[in-house]
Formats: sequence, structure tokens, C-alpha cells
Amino acid sequence: MTRAPTSGAMEGVRGDPEPREGGGEDMWRRVWIWERKLKKGKAYCLRWHDESGRIRTETVGPERKLAERLSAERQHELNAGQFRTPRRVSYEEFGREEVEVMQGQMAPASLKELELVLRQFGKVCRDIRLTNISSRLVEQFFAQRLKSAKPATANKSLRTLKAAFNRAVRRGYLERNPIVGLKPVREPEREVRVLTAEEIGKLLEACPSLRWRTLVALAVTTGMRLGEMLSLHWDDLDVESGTVWVRNRPGSPTKSRRNRVLALAPGVCGLLKQLPCSGELVFHDGDGRPWRNNVQTGFRRIVKRAGIKYCTLHDLRRTFVSQLAMAGVNEAVVQKLAGHASMGTTLKYYTHIMPEALRIAQARLPFVEVLRDVSHTYHGPHLHGREEDGQVAS
Repeated sequence: MTRAPTSGAMEGVRGDPEPREGGGEDMWRRVWIWERKLKKGKAYCLRWHDESGRIRTETVGPERKLAERLSAERQHELNAGQFRTPRRVSYEEFGREEVEVMQGQMAPASLKELELVLRQFGKVCRDIRLTNISSRLVEQFFAQRLKSAKPATANKSLRTLKAAFNRAVRRGYLERNPIVGLKPVREPEREVRVLTAEEIGKLLEACPSLRWRTLVALAVTTGMRLGEMLSLHWDDLDVESGTVWVRNRPGSPTKSRRNRVLALAPGVCGLLKQLPCSGELVFHDGDGRPWRNNVQTGFRRIVKRAGIKYCTLHDLRRTFVSQLAMAGVNEAVVQKLAGHASMGTTLKYYTHIMPEALRIAQARLPFVEVLRDVSHTYHGPHLHGREEDGQVAS
């Protein structure tokens, strides 16, 4: 008869875990929580015997509740035969493999972000074994990112690193993700930049070339992302019927990994007909090569020349989605047009629409007219210079 499991959370036990009497394959393997004193605070570690009798240690971090939860999970895995000893690789080896494996599995911009974050974290952890990366090291990295970047950028770096470590767990390099339990900081709400029709007109007039004018017009009337437009092929267009296919191509996938079909405005069709059809790509550098360098810099010059409030190319996409929301277009339709993977992303635009739209919505409340009538006829509680006897107790 197998002994019932006991709690694996015994803080402060520094001796070796005691095996069950008699040994054998049916012994119950326990996991202890060990409190490690540090120069600044403390950290909790998990300890247990592996199959060969060797003591294994796993650092969790400063959170006691997290250590208790993980000790119970590790104990269950050990006794269910689900625990695997991780392969020993260095962080540098994992970083090179991660970039190579994810090539083609994520958008070019996301892959570039992954490379950047892995390189930045490498400066903190140096070339240590992947299994030696602790929650404390990740906290140090996150604190540095918060000092050098905006909260949204630091949170993005944390999400990118967490996803990479999740893949390391699946490959058998880590027992658990060291970022588990580390929460992102609260980000200040950012105002959505919605351009007016007048500002769009000024932008189009300030464009230095037909190619730029076509790019701006396409962005604001279809909501296409910059990467999607720069990857656009001529065979993705049917100018006669006014249709564009946003395709999830190998090497240039869409963010949601899905295809979608959009309508082209007559004015955009006219601009596309004037563009020289040389090569496969619609937008290139003149020699047929992808038009990728200095696009953002060139757009900033256009904004300055137009004399409007600062905006980015992505704000043209935000303008497209926001204008649809203000026009009362169904959320599901907007999600499909914008290519959002989550409805939550789409709904953000419905909560950030212009104050005038919110004012119109509030004006539909059934008691607005009643309150207006009361405000015109009510003269206060005074009667002959004295307050009425009936008062609301404060």
C-alpha cells in the first residue's frame, strides 16, 4: 500500500530529503522548500532527489506562495513520472537556436524584436547555463528596461522573453519558465491619434512622389499594416474590381497568420493604375528590391511638410479602425477588416473614440430631458430666506 502524499512545502529544511523506508520504485518522492538568504532579501528554492539519488535544486524567487504552488506541482510530476531532467545548454546556444527555429514562424518585425530582446537579456545573464537563469535575473533585466524604455516597451520585452522561455520548456531545456509570477507594470493609457479628413488631405498633398501618395491613401482607406503593404504583390490586386488580397505568405506572414480581402476606394485604384508595374512588388526602391529602408523617416518628413500634429504611419491604420467604430460599423466586421486576431483589440477602439461620439451616446439616455427640465425650474431649497425644514441628513 502506497503512503499518502504529504505536503511538499516545508520551509527551512536544509538537510537532505528523507527517502521512504524500504526504498524501491514505489517510494513517495517529496519536494522541500528551502529559504536561501541573500544580500538583499531572500529567495525560495525547491529541493528533491532525482532518480539517481542526486539532490536537485530549483530557484523560484522571493514569492513564498509561488514556491508552495510550484513545489506541489513538481512533487506531483516526480511521482507521476512526468518530470524530465532538462538538457544542459548555454544561454548563448539557446539564443542562436531560438532565432533559427523561429525564422519564418513569425513576422519579420517580431523576429527582429526577438533577436533584440535575447541580445539585451544576454548582457544581464552573460553566457550561463539556461537552467541557471533565475527569476531574480529576469527581475534585474526588467528593472533595467523600465529605466531605459517606456512601460509599454519594457512590457513587450518581458512578453517576448517569456514566450521564448516557454519554447525552451517545450524543448526540454528548462524545467519551468523563470518569468512565471513576474507581472508587467501598468501602462498609462495612450490617446488614440485619429486624423481628420483635412489632415489626410494635407498629408496627400505633402507626399513627394506618386508611390508615397499611393502608400498613404492605401493605409488610411484599408487599414493595412506597413509590413502588409510593403509585401504587397501586383497579383494581390484586382484594380478593375477594386479588390486587394492580404495574403499570409511564407517569409512575410500577416500578424494574425490569416488572409483577408479588402475593397479598394476608387481614388486608390486610380493611383495604383498610374504606378509603374515593374517587378513583383507594388512598393519597391526603384530597382525592384523591397522598399524597407527609411520608410518611417520619410513619413516623418511628410508629416512635418504637411504642418499637422505628429503622427506615425500606424496612426493611419488607427484612423481607419476608429472612423469605422465612430460610424457604428459592427465590431465583428471591423475585426475582420482590420485583421485583428482578438476581438478585445478591436473593442479598444470603441472605447477610445472621439468625445463627441460619446456625448451623442449619452444623450440617448431616457432621463436626460427630465434632468434638463428640472435644472431650468429648480431654484433651491430656500423659502423666504430660510431653508425648508425637510433636509437630507449629511
